[in-house]
Amino acid sequence: MEEAITALLLADARVRYLVSDRLHWGRLPQSVTGTPYVILTVIGGLPDYVASGRSGLKQSRLQIDGYATTPTVARDCVDAVVRVLELSRGIFSGVRLQGGTVAGERDSQPESPAGKAALYRRSTDFMLWHSA
Repeated sequence: MEEAITALLLADARVRYLVSDRLHWGRLPQSVTGTPYVILTVIGGLPDYVASGRSGLKQSRLQIDGYATTPTVARDCVDAVVRVLELSRGIFSGVRLQGGTVAGERDSQPESPAGKAALYRRSTDFMLWHSA
């Protein structure tokens, strides 16, 4: 699923304009420089069941974190990712996506890594339906 979503998001003009290729899963690689950037994390998931057993679909809870030097840009990055995921229905890189919904949003006070400018963070939980 991660590879399909990454390819889908980086193919979107708005996402690409905002973050270039700074979209990563789990944590930011040390080699990445510059802002803004987005970190995606799978924080939970459940398979879908029908009377005969698993349907082949899964609902995953994604945490989408946008980091930027201003709160507006951090929010814009996350909003662009959410828009793509909400509207994505079909098969992408072999994974069937069936859209999803926002399950929560929060902003964090700016963090200042050692020797670097303070970064604002927008964090959104997104429930995504996809093939397992």
